Amino acid sequence: MKGQDRSQTFLQRWLRPVLVGLCVGVLTGTLLLLMMALLVRSVDVPRVAITPMAIAAAGAGAFAAGLAAALTAKKNGLVLGLVCGLILFFVLLLAGIARATGVSGSLAVIKLAVLTLAGALGGVLGVNRRKR
Repeated sequence: MKGQDRSQTFLQRWLRPVLVGLCVGVLTGTLLLLMMALLVRSVDVPRVAITPMAIAAAGAGAFAAGLAAALTAKKNGLVLGLVCGLILFFVLLLAGIARATGVSGSLAVIKLAVLTLAGALGGVLGVNRRKR
């Protein structure tokens, strides 16, 4: 009986909020990337601005992931946000490697910093949000 309680607690405390957060984060990031792609297609955006726009969209997705995870769990927002940001970073890193374009070390560090900080911020804000 005690083993079931422990697995249920792990599922409720960590796994479920992270999965909810990741779904929300991926959906948010994808929608923002689609909107930015439409913007780039319709307006003459400098080529230099495309990478920061993509990192900003990924950061917004990580923020939404941390926020959703914290709202689901109602506690441990910082840790849940960090975990969501890290997982999203590794998903983007694997996608970059699979594309075989190579991964720049400095750009990877910037993405790691942006995604983990945005996820953590979303988690903290999600836990500390006032009830109405």
